[in-house]
Amino acid sequence: MNPPENITERARERADHLFEGRRDRAGLSTDHPEWYTQCEAGEAQPFPGGWQVRVRTWRHWSDATVHFEADTGEVMHRCVDRLSDPPTEDEMMQEEALSVAEGLFDIPPGAELSSFRHEDFAAGGRKVARLDWIHVHQGLRVDGDYFWVMIHPDTERVVAFGHKWRKIGTE
Repeated sequence: MNPPENITERARERADHLFEGRRDRAGLSTDHPEWYTQCEAGEAQPFPGGWQVRVRTWRHWSDATVHFEADTGEVMHRCVDRLSDPPTEDEMMQEEALSVAEGLFDIPPGAELSSFRHEDFAAGGRKVARLDWIHVHQGLRVDGDYFWVMIHPDTERVVAFGHKWRKIGTE
């Protein structure tokens, strides 16, 4: 007995369709779905009740980086590329970005907002809002201390953040 016609191709298409639905539910839109998932159908195998095709999948949802402070293990920088999806050229107001940042992070004492801007995070129209703070103590800038946050303007997700902040005196 032979397997049904095109069963391996239909199995691969079904797996592709499953992953397409997952990307849609996650709000990911792409012209290159192969960057996220790839499927390879094996040979059709008989089993009680019919035929089966095992489909191997490879998934790559995102590059992510995290940097830690060596002595304390504190997260100094985090970036998850996937959080810059869906692509957008939209912008957000500074007050909106501050509200998101203040809702997710404890802004350190002595922090003074030094800049707000929009920048291209990645190719393909992935614009993010960026807030930068400097550390000021007794009217003087603490050299080398910083805190920054990148926010997706539509989803209001934090795409990346970084900080180096030393406690000085009674802070």
